[in-house]
Amino acid sequence: MPVTSPVRPATPTPTSPGVHEILAGIRARLKVIAFDCDGVLFDSKTANIRFYDQVLRHFGQPDLRPDQEEFVHMHSARESLELLFGRAPEHLEPAWDYCSQMDFRQFDRYLSIEPGIHQVLEACRGCYAVALATNRTISTRGVLEHFGLLRYFDAIVTAADVARPKPLPDMMLRIMERFAVGPEEILFIGDSRVDAEFAVNTGVHFAAYKNPSLTALVHLDHFQQLRPLFACPDRARTMAHAEHPRI
Repeated sequence: MPVTSPVRPATPTPTSPGVHEILAGIRARLKVIAFDCDGVLFDSKTANIRFYDQVLRHFGQPDLRPDQEEFVHMHSARESLELLFGRAPEHLEPAWDYCSQMDFRQFDRYLSIEPGIHQVLEACRGCYAVALATNRTISTRGVLEHFGLLRYFDAIVTAADVARPKPLPDMMLRIMERFAVGPEEILFIGDSRVDAEFAVNTGVHFAAYKNPSLTALVHLDHFQQLRPLFACPDRARTMAHAEHPRI
């Protein structure tokens, strides 16, 4: 489960001309908007710390260090466990088995949804195919359902669905194939260095969410800044549903 730094909701301000013009400039070409999960749809820092601390304590290990928190924020559960327990099968596999049997719902109460996410996903579905590309694994659909977000997505691709997690391109390649689109027709919204590298590796447009340190086409402080994308032709929504059923 990736981890995100705690972020307090930003007070909405008018969209800056730069962001407005850039998004309006790519709008006509876009057919898919893809989202990262943790740090974009919701803040999961506390939930993920509690998750990994519980795993570590079960095996008699100390709680996460700050540098480990940053790593698990950006990487898949398998990669995170390799960091915490090493790659030796006698240590890694018991930890993986323990995680696989956990009831992830016990951590849902520590998650907080990002302000405006329901509205922006609804607006996206009026214009584009909507996808999720996340280094989460088996907990993904459950947490989306918990927050009432599952219904918004036409495609959900997790680290469990591909051979290689982000930042390698496998997830986005699957999304491109599913919707028969090229990278210039996709906007990906993420919050971490791994997300930025993922966008570079796949050639898609990248919007950095609440992380001004990342190299991106645009930087978003709040979802209201996506409004320029929603003056869009109906053809994109038709394409998404008529030709490409949900995955």
